[in-house]
Amino acid sequence: MPIKLIVKNQDRCMNCATCVFVCSRELRGVLSVKHSAIRISRSGVGFKVTVCSGCEEPDCASACPYEALKPRSGGGVELLNPEKCEKCENRPCLNACSLKALQWDDERKRPIICIECGVCAKFCPHEVLYYGEDV
Repeated sequence: MPIKLIVKNQDRCMNCATCVFVCSRELRGVLSVKHSAIRISRSGVGFKVTVCSGCEEPDCASACPYEALKPRSGGGVELLNPEKCEKCENRPCLNACSLKALQWDDERKRPIICIECGVCAKFCPHEVLYYGEDV
């Protein structure tokens, strides 16, 4: 079974943002909401955590007109040619994601890609996120 990152216990999210900050630290070496591949938003009386689901056939990669994104073995995508993203104005990869999990890095002019490392799940104090074999 492939190893996946999933939101397992959505109702436990308290918006502590620990997952968001450890993600940005892992991806960019900074503690920043805007550099994280994870988003937390209000949802009814609680919070909604949005993470890449690691699609086997990712629509975001298919939508990229410059072939900067490539499907990763086991699911998700890799950013192979980030310099190609700099000329992209419409950001079709973001719109193609049905979960709206892809974010845009305005400074680097490229999508913020979940690297499926699982560090967010490791540090989530409420076990909202799970990283392991698909359950």
